[in-house]
Amino acid sequence: MSTLRQLADVAVAFPRSRKLLSHDGWSREQLREHQRARLAELVRHAKAHSPFYRKLYADLDGEVTLDQLPVIDKATLMDHFDEIVTDQRLRLADLETHLAGLTTDALYLGVYRVVATAGSTGRRGVFVADREEWRTFLAGLLRVNEYMGLRPHLPRRRVATVAAASSVHVTYRMSRSLDFGAHRVLRLDATAPIEDLVGRLNAFRPEFLYSYPSVLGLLATERAAGRLRIDPTTIVSSGETHTDETVRAVRAVWDVPWYQIYGTTEVPMLGAHCSEHTGVHLFEDLAIVEVVDGNNRPVPAGQRGQRVLVTNLVNRTQPLIRYVVTDLATAAAQPCPCGRPFAVLSSLDGRSDDVLHLPTAGGGDVAVHPLALRSAMATVADLSQYRILHERTRLTVSATLRADAAPELAVAAITDRLSAKLAALGVEGIKLDVRLVPRIEDGRDAAGKFRIIESRP
Repeated sequence: MSTLRQLADVAVAFPRSRKLLSHDGWSREQLREHQRARLAELVRHAKAHSPFYRKLYADLDGEVTLDQLPVIDKATLMDHFDEIVTDQRLRLADLETHLAGLTTDALYLGVYRVVATAGSTGRRGVFVADREEWRTFLAGLLRVNEYMGLRPHLPRRRVATVAAASSVHVTYRMSRSLDFGAHRVLRLDATAPIEDLVGRLNAFRPEFLYSYPSVLGLLATERAAGRLRIDPTTIVSSGETHTDETVRAVRAVWDVPWYQIYGTTEVPMLGAHCSEHTGVHLFEDLAIVEVVDGNNRPVPAGQRGQRVLVTNLVNRTQPLIRYVVTDLATAAAQPCPCGRPFAVLSSLDGRSDDVLHLPTAGGGDVAVHPLALRSAMATVADLSQYRILHERTRLTVSATLRADAAPELAVAAITDRLSAKLAALGVEGIKLDVRLVPRIEDGRDAAGKFRIIESRP
């Protein structure tokens, strides 16, 4: 990465983050007015510069409301990529070639950062932002750092990140962009063997520890066993579902402030915890998030939606307007006592497209969402971490237990709870194979994330 370019980006992002922080004092009406103005500007820009949106919005004149705009999904985005982007020099085939050879923070055409999704839950997505858009994304991350108390300090804070280690991943690129020397940073690959991670972390002794929830669960197991000897003062996580088992395991060894960040490759900084930890504040000055059902109808607060529709108010290069993200989200019924104007998500429960199709007595199948299996596993108190693999007529459960657990009783509890849940759902003819393992390391994708429950053909 060019040091001068990095410093120039940070020099813009830092004051921009202060402006974002000033929005914490807005009223809801000020926030809505900001969204209306930004949405109108975004739609005008998309119609003027994107052949796809020009055709999609051909019948829309004047200022429009959000619910008048059609919904688009990843398949549509990727099928029409070259028509959606607003710089016609950007072509998907060329960007894929750029990504294939990317090992640094190189900019495409000297202007654009290109990142991609891991593709573990479906079709790979490619996303692009220019330097000004990227600087605003960085400002969003700096705002979150302020929420967590991660400010420049002498002596410098020790910050360890255990996450994606490839330049195609947005978390890696953002972390590298902000690594300009304000903190001592140890950046570790989440796909590395756990022994390597433990050794490096023991030597570094981080104060701030950032990783995926599943990796934090692995590290908590190592801490409980005495192999990992670190005591961070702040934990930060994102990128996966926070299961009850992982939360219990982490809390058992580190009872410190734990901030959750909600981000996607499409919109890197959708939301985060504040110091109240009542849920994830949605940064509605950067994106509009709609919690909806399977037919894209609004879902009331307190009720779980089947997906969210995201409108990125920052990105003009690749407009994402009412873009489907298949996260199961629940909006909080009450505002956060911190007084910020942003809506809060009380829960994020994984992806709605991770459904398993399990056999029934009549020879058919029944759709079972991972939430059903997770709810059964959550009642097994001795669990530390688990992974469930579905292959045709078999469910293989790999589980790690708390140090004081009785193995036979834990296996029996897992078997009984899952069997009862499956029977209640009408599942028959499925074999349960419960295995106790010292640690769960398989199942990580290229970014180091786990799929806690996975179905294979």
